[in-house]
Amino acid sequence: MKLILNRNMGILLGGQLVSQIGDKFYLLALSFWVLDTTNAPAMMGIVMACSLIPALILGFVSGVFIDRYSRKAIIIGTDALRGMIISIVAACHYFDSLNLPVILGAQILLSVNAAFYDPTIPTVIPQIVKKKDLARANSMTQFIRGASSIAGPMLGGVAVAGFGYAFVFIFNAVSFFVSAFFELFLRIPPLENRSEDHNSVKQDIIEGYRYMISTQALMLILLMVGVIHFFVGSIEVIIPVMAKSLGGKGVQNLGYLQALFGSGIVLMALIISFKSIDGKEEKYLFGGVFSIGTVLILISLFSTAGVMSVLPYLPLFLLLGMFIIMAGTSFQTILQKNIPNHMAGRAFSLVSSVGNGAIPMAMLIYGFLLTYISYYHLLIISGLLLLPLSYLCYRKYKGVGNVWQTEN
Repeated sequence: MKLILNRNMGILLGGQLVSQIGDKFYLLALSFWVLDTTNAPAMMGIVMACSLIPALILGFVSGVFIDRYSRKAIIIGTDALRGMIISIVAACHYFDSLNLPVILGAQILLSVNAAFYDPTIPTVIPQIVKKKDLARANSMTQFIRGASSIAGPMLGGVAVAGFGYAFVFIFNAVSFFVSAFFELFLRIPPLENRSEDHNSVKQDIIEGYRYMISTQALMLILLMVGVIHFFVGSIEVIIPVMAKSLGGKGVQNLGYLQALFGSGIVLMALIISFKSIDGKEEKYLFGGVFSIGTVLILISLFSTAGVMSVLPYLPLFLLLGMFIIMAGTSFQTILQKNIPNHMAGRAFSLVSSVGNGAIPMAMLIYGFLLTYISYYHLLIISGLLLLPLSYLCYRKYKGVGNVWQTEN
């Protein structure tokens, strides 16, 4: 069995590996630069908002351009533009003129690029791999993302300490240019049924939303997308609180829990890369969400029982990462298999906005609730909500899932 599937997939993965590791370097360096420069942790929240809000808003309309124009050009262009933006940041740092307005402007522009780049990748994958290999291809992209999330911050910390901010900024800029160079060699078949010749952009947007709203199966998948990202956001808020409450040093506990969570993501992505789930995606999606709820309940029960050592929680966080990536890979594959590819940009841009909105919303809500409710009570409530929700949505999906076929 070929791991990379084909030449095009290898090129896409190679470019993503380089750019995502560079991106993790940059995010870590940026966080420390903001803290060092402003000495105000709240400013990091403003920087993160500038990184997220433009992509969230533009995601509701960017998909129409992904469906109308060359996806290869969008991928190459956005990577090249991101390289230029980070190059300006690096130059400003070199000439000692880097300040907060420059950083905020750069983050806004990077977010605008992400609104087009991020949804384009899952629309391209069905054009370059066989339908039966979609889950494997998606898991490979998740593996790259997970591996870079583990290795990137660690290597980035070493790079900042050893070589300084300028080196990291330049490294990230170069990584985007290298990624764009890789993507020049992609061979993406042209899309059929493009509507640019006879529809306006406004008509295409309306057509896309009309299709999505009228397709019950798609709306159920979007609900699951929101649920998965919402509880990922909640976990990000709960983990530090939980780590501090356990025995030993809170920082070490946090590192252990995050490491096992990330390892679970990488492990499941690797498993799906080798073991096909073709034809079973809906079971893995809804079963994955059900399993996430089960693990959250188990973590809560351990805490309620007074387990203070971090060790018993480690396998649970490993499973949590595995089930999240299992559900995430499955929903992406379901969408790729069932949505007409000439409309996939509009669907995946909406998915991106739903996910980008759900995570900070969860962080805000759970951050507020943790003031009044213990983390283990929030975990068991979350788990008890996920179990019936995933089961009911699965039953509903079984009843309307065949609607996909009539829409193609």
